[in-house]
Amino acid sequence: MGTSKGYKMPSGGNWGPLKREATGFAQNAGFKPVVPQRLLRHYIKVRAASDRPINAGAGLGAGNGGGSGGGRTTRSWSAGVATAENVGGFFSRVGEVGLAEALREVGLGDLVGHSAAEVSTALLDKLAGPASTLDQAAARKALVELNDELLAEAETFEDIEEVLADSVDEGGLFEVLLRFFGHYLYECFCTDFYERFVKKVGSARAAQSLKSIRDCIESAVKAKLAGRNLATFEWNGSAGKAISEQVLHEVLEIFEVPA
Repeated sequence: MGTSKGYKMPSGGNWGPLKREATGFAQNAGFKPVVPQRLLRHYIKVRAASDRPINAGAGLGAGNGGGSGGGRTTRSWSAGVATAENVGGFFSRVGEVGLAEALREVGLGDLVGHSAAEVSTALLDKLAGPASTLDQAAARKALVELNDELLAEAETFEDIEEVLADSVDEGGLFEVLLRFFGHYLYECFCTDFYERFVKKVGSARAAQSLKSIRDCIESAVKAKLAGRNLATFEWNGSAGKAISEQVLHEVLEIFEVPA
């Protein structure tokens, strides 16, 4: 957790009230404590409305999300969308042509037959890319978390191929992307608030506060999966960006309902 040295949180607009709300949450002070879902809902709205170019080089345009966020774009979440597009494309190719051929297609053919750890590390660099911006760093950390979940038991090349192939069966790729965006939302929140929390309440209370945020996101993602017919989800490589944006919007919309 944490942010790059010298990072300065955005200011102006609704960031001021959001900072005070987040600090109150960390302190658990006041007669009306902030619950995690309400804080996340406020955070998502403020971040979406922000003019700051979190990853200006990505060049992503407006998304097609609905809900009360009205006019939301994916600019503020651009590295996550780009990484999700890469993950969806690669996983779907593994399901279609196998891991060996999918690796060759992305220039990693020399890893065929290598251990799961070697393949996983190389895929992290290929699918998430460098952490040149804070947003890219958040996306990379989110993919690390996803890899740890999916590949914790994988040891051999065959193990990793089986896990990735199973992930795209019967719409399972939607679950993979939804879980990725859950991790990504959490990492973005940490980027913006970890140092502030430590400054205001100390590292122990900060860690406890962030754990409640993580738990809230994980519970929301599980509930979303429980209510979704995964068999209706299909990956279309030519529309990978749009599909990734839509899955991101489904995660963000979870928190638009008042807590």
